[in-house]
Amino acid sequence: MNALQRTCIDDQDNAQQKLKDWLKGVTSNLEEVRVLKTWVKHPLFLRQRNETDFIPAGIHPRELNVNWLTMMNVKQASPGLAVLERNAELEQENRQLKKELLEQKLLLIEYRASTEARVREEKLIQSNEDFKREMKQQSEETNKMMKQIMEMFQKQAQP
Repeated sequence: MNALQRTCIDDQDNAQQKLKDWLKGVTSNLEEVRVLKTWVKHPLFLRQRNETDFIPAGIHPRELNVNWLTMMNVKQASPGLAVLERNAELEQENRQLKKELLEQKLLLIEYRASTEARVREEKLIQSNEDFKREMKQQSEETNKMMKQIMEMFQKQAQP
């Protein structure tokens, strides 16, 4: 019975010593815990740290329950992630809009070029038509003058 009692007391003392060591580790590393809190708020810093950097030496990793970490500061990190996602969406939309704008500018340039060519062609056709009319008019006037000259020659040839 004494051996059983001694074993229980030794185990209890052992457990108390482990608890005291763990509490000493927590109090001595309080500054690290505060820094960890700010790092959790900023997920970029959390990725850069090793898992062992913020686990106190008195706690064995198998005994560590980190379920609280999934709930802690996720809401604070979410707006930052949402902003990054929204920025990525806006950048993609911006690239798409720039592409569409360039396409519209190319269409406008093609339209202006075709319009200018059509206007030049219409002016050329109009000037050609005007030239034909003028030539026809001059030809008629020349023919009329030739007739008059011929009539004059015929009148002079008749005595």
